[in-house]
Amino acid sequence: MGPVKRTVAAAALGIVVLAALGAIYTGYIRGDMSDFGVPYRNAERILRGETLYRTSDGHLQYKYAPVSALFYAPLALLPLETAKIIWYGLEIILLAGVCAVGWRILPRKRKSPWFVIGLGILASLKFLGREIELGQVNLLIIFLLVLMVAAYLAKRDAWAGCLWALSIFFKPYALVFLPYFVLKKRWKPLLSGLAVLVGGGFLPSIFYGFRGNLVVHREWISRLSDSTPGLMAVGDNASLYAFFWKLFPGHSEAAAKIAWVAAGCVIAALFLWMMRAAKSADLRGAEVLEASFLLVLIPFFSPLGWYYNYLYALPAFFVLLNAWPLLSGSWKGILAADLVLIGGTLREILGKSLFRFYTHQSLVVINFIILLVVLAHVRARKID
Repeated sequence: MGPVKRTVAAAALGIVVLAALGAIYTGYIRGDMSDFGVPYRNAERILRGETLYRTSDGHLQYKYAPVSALFYAPLALLPLETAKIIWYGLEIILLAGVCAVGWRILPRKRKSPWFVIGLGILASLKFLGREIELGQVNLLIIFLLVLMVAAYLAKRDAWAGCLWALSIFFKPYALVFLPYFVLKKRWKPLLSGLAVLVGGGFLPSIFYGFRGNLVVHREWISRLSDSTPGLMAVGDNASLYAFFWKLFPGHSEAAAKIAWVAAGCVIAALFLWMMRAAKSADLRGAEVLEASFLLVLIPFFSPLGWYYNYLYALPAFFVLLNAWPLLSGSWKGILAADLVLIGGTLREILGKSLFRFYTHQSLVVINFIILLVVLAHVRARKID
């Protein structure tokens, strides 16, 4: 195919993709994006110097750090419907960025990007679809975190710390990397991250003044502590704690906490073993597998690990699918079956009753426990 034909084919493909994305937005996305409406509304409030954290907002209360509202401020200057279209387009771009960076940081390329990224997206599609339908911020966070891993691998520690801190302004998920930095004795990411966190904490003073900024931060902490406990065991919470709470007869809170702590200790021990195994084998790029493991832990140990938050496992999918040629037949079968269950447990396939049982019992946790085991097996095989 000549250069002119390739250009025409690329343009035609681009038009088809844009038309498909437009149809998806019009048919499925535009009528919702309810979670995007929350930061949009609070960006309007911070520009007016109004408080962000109000019980009158009900379930859709703002829970991000005050400075995060400034990120949405340019969108708040536009009509809501226009801002929604821009945010939808940005999420598609962020997803493409996650895939591009996630592929680039793999230390050895054993399969084609179509295999690794294509199947990874397919397994995550239901999570990604719900994320985009709600207009959530997780794709931005995971993009910042894969960029952080890329910077970390390149020894650009100050930049890695800045990216780490920026993600925390939206949700504190990236704190899962804090002990990892300590264990690795990489202090620069922590110091630069702390500097960004402190600086970002002062930015809302532009609109509130110094004392007003302290007040709004106290309101933020108070709202988090008041609103989170009541949502810990709702049907759509798929965290490890919610799984145990629903598992035990009578929903025993004490038994759930004991099981949660015990499971956390086992997972921590497994991760420490993985780090030690990588160091002894001197694996190139061992941190990519370790980072992907930590990203899977975000919905596991988040107090509100919503079902769609398992999109944080996308880099782990890339790691495992890239390692596919080196897995034995039995481990390939385990991984393939797990990915099919993760991606294929849809209402349209299971039926309403079975899907509701799978979702409300947080059974997706079992799928991702298996995924962590396969990641540990890959490390045991000294695959990088």
